[in-house]
Amino acid sequence: MEKTLKYIYKNTFKVFFPSAGDIVETFLTRELRDADRILDLGCGPGSPLGRVKKDLRPGVYMLGVDDFEPYIQKNKIDKIHSEYLKKNIFDADFPAKSFDCAVLLDVIEHFEEKDFLEFLAKLERMVKKIIIMTPNGFTNQNEYDGNVYQIHRSGWTAKQMRGLGFTCYGTSGLKFLRGECALARIKPRLIGNMICNLSEPLVYKHPERAYHLICVKNIK
Repeated sequence: MEKTLKYIYKNTFKVFFPSAGDIVETFLTRELRDADRILDLGCGPGSPLGRVKKDLRPGVYMLGVDDFEPYIQKNKIDKIHSEYLKKNIFDADFPAKSFDCAVLLDVIEHFEEKDFLEFLAKLERMVKKIIIMTPNGFTNQNEYDGNVYQIHRSGWTAKQMRGLGFTCYGTSGLKFLRGECALARIKPRLIGNMICNLSEPLVYKHPERAYHLICVKNIK
């Protein structure tokens, strides 16, 4: 039964109701297709940039920044980025507009709000565009992978992000359908994920209802 459900999910259902990951990849491809230099802040253990790299400009330069060495090594094995920098993202410092875009995917919720806001002003001087993906509002998450940075310390709403000049979209389905680590609440999780996917059209243009926000800002 489980194998049958997985086959249906992969070969039929997912075609018409793409997952949050598919939607994020499409969004990233669209927003990054003209970029020559991309700054991936808090690249984590498996950056989504690895899945869209083939659709970007040939020879695009991508710098992965993370302060957790095992994640840096995982990305190196997967050959996602051009180079890596082991550093707290707040310590990243580059000349004005030296990157076409900075991406922070499931990153800003791991920091205190005031600390990120201070860094944002600095980041806006370094890049031409910023893409942020973050849970909609505060969601609890504890340390895992032996990485204290995985703890959630802040929550961000579409209203807050719009106030910072971002255009916001929703993904990962309706917020109440997911719990900690964005796992589907309904079990078995394969069914839960299908239901989350069904709700994607309800949240893309109504991010207040979504589990995740995906936000973009062009810097003048």
